[in-house]
Amino acid sequence: MKLRILIADDEPLARTRLRDLIRELGHMVCSEAAHGNEVEQACRDSHPDVVLLDIEMPGSDGLALTVRMKQQHPGIPVVLVTAHAEHAVRAFDVAVSDYVLKPVRRERLQRALERATERRNVDAGRNPLLRLTIGRLERLVRLDEIDYFAAEQGYVIARSASLEGFVDLRLHELEERFQSQLLRIHRSCLAVKNAIAGIEHRSSADHRLLFHDGLEPVPISRRKLRKVRNQLRDLP
Repeated sequence: MKLRILIADDEPLARTRLRDLIRELGHMVCSEAAHGNEVEQACRDSHPDVVLLDIEMPGSDGLALTVRMKQQHPGIPVVLVTAHAEHAVRAFDVAVSDYVLKPVRRERLQRALERATERRNVDAGRNPLLRLTIGRLERLVRLDEIDYFAAEQGYVIARSASLEGFVDLRLHELEERFQSQLLRIHRSCLAVKNAIAGIEHRSSADHRLLFHDGLEPVPISRRKLRKVRNQLRDLP
């Protein structure tokens, strides 16, 4: 798998070294950050598969930043890259994917990226990944980042309050693949169960599904209403 990698390091020579190694290994650099305060925004903008993070950067301590990354982007493995071995124990306490010492060797970086890929695959087993086309970008998105899938004009669109993109699967294929995690609310729409906040009653003929992230409620068909209500009773 070709990985999209974010390099976060305040040293230009270190970024150049990592950039060259990443390309030699057949991956790509999707973004770079030279200041701790730039890293989280770079993750939101470029959606990397892995972050290579220097532990000592201006603007933010690498360990504290890793904790925030795990909260905001739990599906993105973080590999800490540093010249200081003494932080290793604390690093693994905050659940980094790996800890690589400078100067970085090609073989060591390769192992770190393989380990990061394994972690993504394990996370995907618990929380499946789907490939979405968002504008000109193809992005791997966790199922729990999506509120619902809708068939519109021959396409299937995934939506939440923070994203919208095309999925290269039909609704029945999504339903078969993720049966336990999706709920059909009308003929052209599947909702992600964990995203559901409840039902809004607008009239006897108008019921809408509510989402935790505040996305615009979606109509529930009259034929599906009883089943949706029964399913919601079983949700945690």
